Amino acid sequence: MVSKLLALDAYPNLRDLDFRILRGVELNMRHHKWVPIEEIARFARVDVETASFRLGKLDDMGLVVRRSDIGYIGYQLTVHGYDVLAIRALAKKGIIEAISTTQIGVGKDADVYVGITGTGEKVAIKFNRIGGRTASRRAAYHRHVFYDKHHTSWLYISRLIAKKEHEALVLLSPIAKVPKPIAWNRHVVVMEFIEGRELAELRDSELSREEAGEILDKVLDEYLKIVRFGIVHSDMSEFNIVLTKDNDILIIDWAQYLSTAHPESYELLKRDLTVLLNAFRRRWGVEKKFEDVWPEFESAWRISRGEGDGN
Repeated sequence: MVSKLLALDAYPNLRDLDFRILRGVELNMRHHKWVPIEEIARFARVDVETASFRLGKLDDMGLVVRRSDIGYIGYQLTVHGYDVLAIRALAKKGIIEAISTTQIGVGKDADVYVGITGTGEKVAIKFNRIGGRTASRRAAYHRHVFYDKHHTSWLYISRLIAKKEHEALVLLSPIAKVPKPIAWNRHVVVMEFIEGRELAELRDSELSREEAGEILDKVLDEYLKIVRFGIVHSDMSEFNIVLTKDNDILIIDWAQYLSTAHPESYELLKRDLTVLLNAFRRRWGVEKKFEDVWPEFESAWRISRGEGDGN
């Protein structure tokens, strides 16, 4: 299922003042659950009447939401308002010039669109989204990102998740087959665009057992390099492996990565391998046993932690 990025409809109709007002709401949400209109007006350097008029327009566009039953008139930024601010920042830096109107990918917590740079190159733009009906469950899934933070705004959590994924790609792209990072702003990560399909999207009949076995070997080789480097994916599955157009692989979705120094990394690495091997066995009949794969990964995990030769 694809959907349009609402912010793209609103963006051309926004003035500089609108962006100042949105920024005022964003910054003051650090201190207020619902930002008083007076604080927004002060930040935007306008009177309350002008701020109220523009906020009404932004509310109509779905970029902010208003509440007046709390003893004062207050506003919150919506995810669409957050989208607009991120797009504006990336555009002002010259990183993106245009964005496609429909999604090319939908994840558990993110939507991905194609963007165009100033030089006409395609990039993938990932909008991280934590919130709504499954927010508490999904936030718990990403607990490692914000375990030491006291702020629980879903926008803020989405920002931390994007920051963490960008950090992982910066670390791993020189040594492994992961997307190359280009930029990060708020809850948005911009990365290289590579044509391909997630393994989960493939019909079982599209790969023979031999082809699937070769792909699994490539994934395991890459993941072993990554573990030796000192990182565990912690959400490895057929949904996070892309088969590229030139028949290579790419490991994606690194927002939940952990250092091998983390006390949970050992069990999460075991879970990653179990999920991966089970998927290839279930779908393509590739019989590769966990006990045959695990010793090399365990050794790599121990070496990355400085535990001698891994034995």
